[in-house]
Amino acid sequence: MPLSSNSLIHLTKEKQALKGILTEDFKIKYCVEKIITQTGILTYAVPMVSFCDIPMSEIKDHVSKYGSYGIGLTKQWGQENRLNPVFYVDQHSNVGNSYHRAFNDLFIAQRKRTNELNDTEANLLDVVRYMKNYEADLERNDEIIHDYRFADEKEWRYVPTREEQSKMVIKAEVYVQNKIKANEFLREQRVRFEPKDIKYIIIQHDNEITEFIRTLRETKGKYSYDDVERLMTRIITVEQIISDF
Repeated sequence: MPLSSNSLIHLTKEKQALKGILTEDFKIKYCVEKIITQTGILTYAVPMVSFCDIPMSEIKDHVSKYGSYGIGLTKQWGQENRLNPVFYVDQHSNVGNSYHRAFNDLFIAQRKRTNELNDTEANLLDVVRYMKNYEADLERNDEIIHDYRFADEKEWRYVPTREEQSKMVIKAEVYVQNKIKANEFLREQRVRFEPKDIKYIIIQHDNEITEFIRTLRETKGKYSYDDVERLMTRIITVEQIISDF
């Protein structure tokens, strides 16, 4: 059984969110990340779109945590759009400690804004936007799963470049108080895909299939008749995933 997939899957809990992706492509939003090291904790918000690189046979465990609606795109699409696998850091590792010290020395101690960084500093900061703990507590829907192994998700991320988005990261406490304003700066940015890039459309129940086919047909200028006919065969339900894989 393969340990990774030939597709990158993005999951969401909301039906309308998946419809929005199908009609308007991926919107970029800030997500709060917490990196725990022995020398301290880094907390910040990063603009991103996240995907997982796991086989469909393993996706059922992921669905319970991240949502029963999703879209799978070819890995070639991900590579062409500059996505990259996440860099997993163990809480007790030397590299985590080194990066925490460097981050504090360069950014926290000097109180620099991201638009004041030179190219070398910006390149170093870019690395932290792809970092995640190998294992830590997962907080979802007011529930905490202790010692959750994030590395099992095999996450890939799209993160806009410094030129595309000057606020490379935002302090977590600042972002929490200004979520709407922060994401407003990203409102027009998209990660775009073509119908040919779609490998799966994941929905929760069989009785939603007609509804999603209608969404594809009514999206002007994006899906041709032939595209819709092909994508009808790519719709898969969570019920199917649980029973067939």
